Amino acid sequence: MPPDFPADQLRLLPCWQAHVDIAPTRVHGPGPFGGRNVVPITGGRFQGTLAPESDDPRPFEGVVLPGGFDLQRERPDGVKELEAIYHMQASDGSVIEIRNLALLTYDADGGLQYSRSRIFVEAPEGPCAWLNTRVFVGSVEVVRPQEQVLIRSFVLV
Repeated sequence: MPPDFPADQLRLLPCWQAHVDIAPTRVHGPGPFGGRNVVPITGGRFQGTLAPESDDPRPFEGVVLPGGFDLQRERPDGVKELEAIYHMQASDGSVIEIRNLALLTYDADGGLQYSRSRIFVEAPEGPCAWLNTRVFVGSVEVVRPQEQVLIRSFVLV
């Protein structure tokens, strides 16, 4: 029998949210695993809290740098897989690399039904290094189609 893990040992806390500006989707046609798309990331802004679980939470904010992209796969079963790679620059100058792997499902009318992601972070030594020591999950929400999405990030503590 597996050991008992009380649910109160795990918590999700909001960490940051990013309004990510995007360019229109570039359709790259079908591949062996479904339709392939690329969505250029052109900028944006983020704000949040570093170490929200600690006795010393610290606000952080900055910009989403242009030049990132979101690779999309539209699977034959209707599920969309996303892999976004981009950089955020905090107000202290730290450049944080983000790799966001998302899974999206849609209802029969094409409305977003499920949108969750695993977020991998690489930050330089310094004020943002705490990001290298935690597990993050998130969500993706369209704010303005073909213009902006909202990425919400939560730290698992």
